[in-house]
Amino acid sequence: MKSDWPILAFSAVAAGCLFIAHGHAWADGRPGSVGWSDGHKVAGAISLTPGKDLRLFLPKGQVAIQLSEVKEIVFKPEKEEMREGFYFPNAGQATQAKTGEVYPTRSLLTQVTLADGKVLEGHLFTTTLYVETDTNTEKVVLMAKQTGTNGQKLTDLVYPTQVHFDNAAVSGGSSQIDLTQTGFDTTHPPVVVAKPDLAFLPLQQISGKSIWTVPTKNSSKLLFSAEAKDGIYVAWPESPFPVSDVDPLAQKAVEAALKTMQDFYDTRTLLGNFAEDDNVYSLVMMKRLGPTNGFEAGRIPWSLVILRWKYDPDDKKATLLNRASLAMGRTEGNSQPPAVFKEPKLLSDISELSTTPPEGHQP
Repeated sequence: MKSDWPILAFSAVAAGCLFIAHGHAWADGRPGSVGWSDGHKVAGAISLTPGKDLRLFLPKGQVAIQLSEVKEIVFKPEKEEMREGFYFPNAGQATQAKTGEVYPTRSLLTQVTLADGKVLEGHLFTTTLYVETDTNTEKVVLMAKQTGTNGQKLTDLVYPTQVHFDNAAVSGGSSQIDLTQTGFDTTHPPVVVAKPDLAFLPLQQISGKSIWTVPTKNSSKLLFSAEAKDGIYVAWPESPFPVSDVDPLAQKAVEAALKTMQDFYDTRTLLGNFAEDDNVYSLVMMKRLGPTNGFEAGRIPWSLVILRWKYDPDDKKATLLNRASLAMGRTEGNSQPPAVFKEPKLLSDISELSTTPPEGHQP
């Protein structure tokens, strides 16, 4: 069996920036300004949609960043080009014909400077900022890619170049995962996600020890997995439904939704559920038993995932909101995917750090 730890990829959607008048004033805004490529600037109290954070896709994975931790955000063109349009003259056929028109596209690289001066560089997931001015609240949509229309030029695609905050950024705090007393030796660093939307968090390891820190003080929001020689251990609540009086139909709805999912995997084994707030979280082992062009016969791709569902008690339906892959790989010969152990005790190995993490960390 070969285990391939998840490598995140991102798909940049149509991008750019957009101003829309918005009547609601956000109370938690930070004073600052947004500068644009055409030279104009908008100043006011800047905030995100309540409960949201910034998502930055780095080469090694996704990072969730609270706006209070950010000192500055800078956007730089990564790739700019003029493309020729095309269309399909014959319905149902893949033959293309050129329109003779060209349109501009631009990919944007994002640099986020944190409170401690550290700079993270990657691609920003589509994000909405609210800038409350003296007269109204403007909505600014930040995206990773811009696509113009036929006849436009690159200069016609105006984009934000900088988001600057006037007050000081604050450290978001840290949590620690201590696996020194678990009784098993990890073969890979843990994979850590944060509820509710299962964002991956980066790790720093204390040299020579099975102790890692993650850049968030909300330790109660963390779930993680750790791979050992005998299988994969997952920090998972003991009670199936820690929230009292959860509708038992929610689990049936999740089971039904798993059967009708349409993706690469055709076999899904539900290993556990728990509910929190308005969400249901599922631990699922997914496998592809059917023919696959990319794998030889007898080699079965698998992925251990956490799925987040929204349950509608009126329709008795579960809707998939987020997915996080804890581990993936493929079986070799007659081997099986690794055993999975749900370990509630691992949750007690997560603790909030009240001070700066100790020296001796390594990425």
